[in-house]
Amino acid sequence: MTFIEQDIVLLIYFISILWCVTSYLRTQKALQWWSYGQSLRLADEAERIRNSLLQESCCMRRSIERSITEKSESFAGHEWIHSVEFLHRSLANLGDRLAPPYVEHSLPLAIEFLIESWQTKNSQLKIKTQLPKLWRDELPSQSVFVLQILDELLRILSVKNLTKYSIEISLIPLQYELNELVVKISYPDAQSLSLRSQSPELKYLRRTFRFLTSGQCFYRKRKLTETLYFRWRSLTRNS
Repeated sequence: MTFIEQDIVLLIYFISILWCVTSYLRTQKALQWWSYGQSLRLADEAERIRNSLLQESCCMRRSIERSITEKSESFAGHEWIHSVEFLHRSLANLGDRLAPPYVEHSLPLAIEFLIESWQTKNSQLKIKTQLPKLWRDELPSQSVFVLQILDELLRILSVKNLTKYSIEISLIPLQYELNELVVKISYPDAQSLSLRSQSPELKYLRRTFRFLTSGQCFYRKRKLTETLYFRWRSLTRNS
């Protein structure tokens, strides 16, 4: 091997090492971003419990104690009913946020519920869906993560006024147990497209998805539309 050939081999070797280190650092940063975001949401849920459920339960307890002391049944009745209904709604909403409904049995139904939740918070959202009625059997942890990815994507977009965007969400079963979640985002202008597509959060989201699912995530742009493709292979309990 000549000196030139040796130099070329060494150069390729160092470039490969540099690429691996760079890829590792980018993945590490993406996972740190994901972990930080999940921690913030858990902290937010804890704060809601302290500021809402615990306070309401304390008020209900004081009401019960006061009614017992005053022996006034008419005073306690309507307040107790109101408090119990409030606690029931709050606990139901908390359960839906911590463990989304349907996700263990049907990813399409879980996605539909998630979209309805977003639209309940903002009726002006323009989100269309194309979801199959039947879905493959796969590990619930996979479906939960895909749902979290979609929820995080909508949260990223909502920072820049989600109502300005037109969104189409499709869930497609492919061959060889492959699945694909397609999110098509139509922006109002070129500036919005450029700002959103280059945001570090979207890059972190794509890299996190690739790492945690061993899947693929890529995007395509056409005029004022950006389409994100999240592709993964179904895993079952027997895999």
